[in-house]
Amino acid sequence: MREGYRVNCKTWICFVLFLSSGLMPLAAQVPANHPKIAKPPSVRSDSIDDQTARSLSQPGLKPVPIRNFIDEFIFGKIKKDGIPHAGLATDEEFLRRIYLDLTGRLPEPDVIRKFLANKDQTKREKLIDELIATPMKGQIEKLESPFLDRWTYFFGDLFRTNAGDMDRGRNLFRDYLYLALLDNVPYNQIVKEMLTASARSNWVDGPANFLVRDHVDDFNDVKINQEDTYDEIAVTTSKVFLGVNLECVSCHSGKGHLEKIDLGLSRVDREKVWRQGAFFSKLWVDRPYSIGQEMTLLEQGKGYDLSSRSVRRMPRYETKLEPEFILGGERPRPGEPWREAFGRILTEHPQFARATVNLIWAELLGVGIVDPPFGFDLERQDPAHPPRAPWMIQPTHPELLNALAKDFQTHSFDLRHLIRLIVNSSTYQLSSHFEGEWKESYAPYFVKHFVHRLSAEMICDAICQGTGIFNEIPILYSDKKVKYVLQTYSPDDLGGQESLRQLLQFLGQGNRDSVDRDVSGSMVQASALLNSKFVKERIKIQEKGRLHNLLNHEPPLSNDEIVDELFLSFLARFPRPSERQVALGTLQQRHGQGLEDLAWSLINKADFILNH
Repeated sequence: MREGYRVNCKTWICFVLFLSSGLMPLAAQVPANHPKIAKPPSVRSDSIDDQTARSLSQPGLKPVPIRNFIDEFIFGKIKKDGIPHAGLATDEEFLRRIYLDLTGRLPEPDVIRKFLANKDQTKREKLIDELIATPMKGQIEKLESPFLDRWTYFFGDLFRTNAGDMDRGRNLFRDYLYLALLDNVPYNQIVKEMLTASARSNWVDGPANFLVRDHVDDFNDVKINQEDTYDEIAVTTSKVFLGVNLECVSCHSGKGHLEKIDLGLSRVDREKVWRQGAFFSKLWVDRPYSIGQEMTLLEQGKGYDLSSRSVRRMPRYETKLEPEFILGGERPRPGEPWREAFGRILTEHPQFARATVNLIWAELLGVGIVDPPFGFDLERQDPAHPPRAPWMIQPTHPELLNALAKDFQTHSFDLRHLIRLIVNSSTYQLSSHFEGEWKESYAPYFVKHFVHRLSAEMICDAICQGTGIFNEIPILYSDKKVKYVLQTYSPDDLGGQESLRQLLQFLGQGNRDSVDRDVSGSMVQASALLNSKFVKERIKIQEKGRLHNLLNHEPPLSNDEIVDELFLSFLARFPRPSERQVALGTLQQRHGQGLEDLAWSLINKADFILNH
């Protein structure tokens, strides 16, 4: 068969399957600009029972149970404002979502069949516990936990773990995060350990690499500019741990610049950023051994020097300068080491818990209660003290955000508890399918699950998992090799995987340095999936691959069974009648080649790259 004809056949199959899937209206339900529309007046949440939930559900939908206090707040507000909501996700919909969110992987066909056949009313809660469970401890090289892989990668992104800025310290830092999640170390303790780390070399101490990441080279590109480094640490820690981005006010004061952007930051002067950075001014970051990225972090600093010349920002000026926390102005206790004081003050402040729970909420539901998660305007958080018009309260559910933060603190900053709490809620388990007319004004109420694109890493891992064709990816500075992108230590590991690396870049993978992650969709990304060498290599029938196994199964599989297996493998659901008809026709006409064409078409269906 001519190559041109094969491409045309694939394109036609993909187009027909796409039209028959009903996914176009689903994709259209993605909230286009949630931060702008998520500004309705906040209300107090009232506890409601199943009878009330039944009356609020759309006609013909089963009642949505109230599983925890999250649902009380969400459905209480829905009840008060008379907003319709979606029903619960089907078992198929839930299973795919929970596997991707908790493990970054698709459920295998046998897992799907077993789950759908299970009549246990508590099977969702049991599955969540199973996916989150700590694996049996042993040698770290032998541990298998997709949950740990997925969330270690998440925090690696958050803390910008990469070889370019950490060199060999990257592996130690990644393993430190993995083991901390394995042991379920309280998040506040992890943060304190990173903030107070000291080391003769970041190549022998994992958590020391968090602070090393923000070093700033001076004009000679060899010596470290200490004050710029303190400023960068202040910006990073405030953004990541408080949800407040100080980047603008670190260069100029907010007054006269940010009144129309952020009320809270419009009241912040540059001096406050310097005082935040001064907590780290007894730290001396140096490169004594080479011109590479092996560094020391020792308590040998002389304090924040306002007369130093910056390579990043406008000139500094003289002012009163002592360590002072940017929220509330708390200072170190007498005799308390400054970095220890910062770790204590930061993690005890309510905004630390609020920012953390909001970040995890956004990762699991696609949109934060405050969105974007690193854009908290602290002057617009309290419904009891609303900002002046035309500004409105920023969180969609301020009381829920506070309740989640308090619960997180009460449970000793337990990340697994927080994740389990959110995904067990009916709010998380709502369907993304909304019957009836959708209005943008419904979006802030979380009345359905928001459709959002999978990360570049998840998409590429799903391609490998669906086809059963994996490449071994070597981990830098080690003899370790992995199968999944989410098992890598950072994007640096993909240097030798050219077709994979290119596809990941097209799909918006960041580099944890100068290129931010992008999960928006584009025609370029669609074209990349259609024509990617990485995809074409994996849809070929190869020994030990899924397609080969389907064709050579004993006893032989019928075309119907092959179609079911393909849809379960790639989309984690059975085909719809119209999809089955197209797929069967393709297999009947061109059995082996048709199988490859179907796999290619399923990868290019909208719901393959969406979390819904």
